[in-house]
Amino acid sequence: MACYESDVFERHWKDIAIGAAVLLVLGGVIAVLVIAFAVVYPPKATADDAVLQRFALAPGSPADNSTISYNLIATLSLRNPNMYRGIDYEPMAVALSFNGSRFDESAKKVPAFLHKARKTSTFRVTMGGASRPIKLSAEGVREFAAENVTGKFDVELKLDTVLQYKGRKAKCPLVVICPLKLQLVDPEVAATAYQKTKCTVLRAKKSGC
Repeated sequence: MACYESDVFERHWKDIAIGAAVLLVLGGVIAVLVIAFAVVYPPKATADDAVLQRFALAPGSPADNSTISYNLIATLSLRNPNMYRGIDYEPMAVALSFNGSRFDESAKKVPAFLHKARKTSTFRVTMGGASRPIKLSAEGVREFAAENVTGKFDVELKLDTVLQYKGRKAKCPLVVICPLKLQLVDPEVAATAYQKTKCTVLRAKKSGC
């Protein structure tokens, strides 16, 4: 059977096209592996639920001698977006603040845990106290009075920890800040619906982090 030049030319370009497709697939696989193993991503955090059952301020004179009594329960979620790397968390210190002033010094901690790749971990934080010192400014006292009229308060919940990605030596400081908009509720009455809130995750500018 005769072999024409056009047939040879066509087969030649088919071979080139197949080879190019194979190279593209291999390049894509390599790119995915590089992203999975060479690049690490910080966790993502949300405040899924929060209930404020008590929030009472006893203004001091001067204002930074004020005290506060409170009961708060919050449910938080952390998602590990990395494809293959787990994350080891050291215990997480939890703090609360109002109007930029911290008022919970209990040093309550979330226990250390291993966060598997592409998984979400959810945990509950319960915090409370009576007549705890809060160093508010005069403006902060006025802001509390204004929010107390509506029963709706802006409270910030903060987590401090150190994490380590599996397979890496660096230990990385991590801060999670969750702005909570809370409606004060009676413990004997069903809680009002809480709108899920995205938290800000701050990580150290450090090699390996």
